[in-house]
Amino acid sequence: MSDLRPISPQLMGVARLQLNEDAAQVNSHLVVIRSWLVECDLHCTVVSDQFLVAFLRGCKFSLEKVKKKLALFYRIRAELPQVIQNRDPTDEHVLSVIRMGVAVPLPKTEKPTDPKLFLIRVGQFDVTQCTFADIMKVGTMLNDILMRDDDQMVVCGVAIIIDMKGVTGSHLLQFEIELLKKIATLNQDASPLRMQGFHILNPPPGLQTALSIFNGLLSEKNQQKRIFTHGSDLESLHKHFPATLLPAEYGGSLGSIDSIINEWELKLIHNRAYLSEMAALTSSKNLSLTHNPDTIGTKSEAHFGFEGSFRKLDID
Repeated sequence: MSDLRPISPQLMGVARLQLNEDAAQVNSHLVVIRSWLVECDLHCTVVSDQFLVAFLRGCKFSLEKVKKKLALFYRIRAELPQVIQNRDPTDEHVLSVIRMGVAVPLPKTEKPTDPKLFLIRVGQFDVTQCTFADIMKVGTMLNDILMRDDDQMVVCGVAIIIDMKGVTGSHLLQFEIELLKKIATLNQDASPLRMQGFHILNPPPGLQTALSIFNGLLSEKNQQKRIFTHGSDLESLHKHFPATLLPAEYGGSLGSIDSIINEWELKLIHNRAYLSEMAALTSSKNLSLTHNPDTIGTKSEAHFGFEGSFRKLDID
């Protein structure tokens, strides 16, 4: 029997109705997945059942979809060593990026079956101190822990709040298209976490161009999700997310963003060994994909149709 964390009756109801979860079949599904991982020579000694069940839920318990998503998870992470490797949360440079607070998971929702909230503050990315790959490195650290620990996010998905206050052309010059393609694949096609909508705050001049590119980075499924643009109007944001769910900087009562960042800093440090194991899991030095590469491709790559960087964008 697997040692899975039980979920609440409310989450189980969602998992049963929306994700096709049948508690009686979970263990047999896990056995099939583990046998397939061994057959494909994909290293799985540190992979827990809790990690694997996140992929089952994210794929609505379709074993074929789980295989494709897991294989892509291994492959794309092996292709992103600048993002996946060397992510020790006690390292001085990594710690400085964590403390920038570009990506901040928020702790509360109105109902226990609502999507969890994830705040992205693009303007907090200090281009003089780190690279876009460094920012995404911290993002994968957060996601690795959330995939394992946050049952509500795995079952109900995540709503993304993107605050673009302070975004300048200097930020967009950091976004190389080839890296963005792989990051988009990593966070959508290779992740079991399901996106449930996007909310954009403080859009800068020239946003339409940026939005077109952002939409091109979305998978076909995520292009169908709603994108809400709120301007600088917090009241508009509060119609979707009441103040009780938001930090003080967004008119909320959760306390400061810094306090949430501090909590996550401690959590990342506490999970230092796990983050190292997850990096080693998909190291290109230890990874050999022996199965048919056609089964681990992604349709995302067909959606881009542009090359290079954002050097021609007009963002004041």
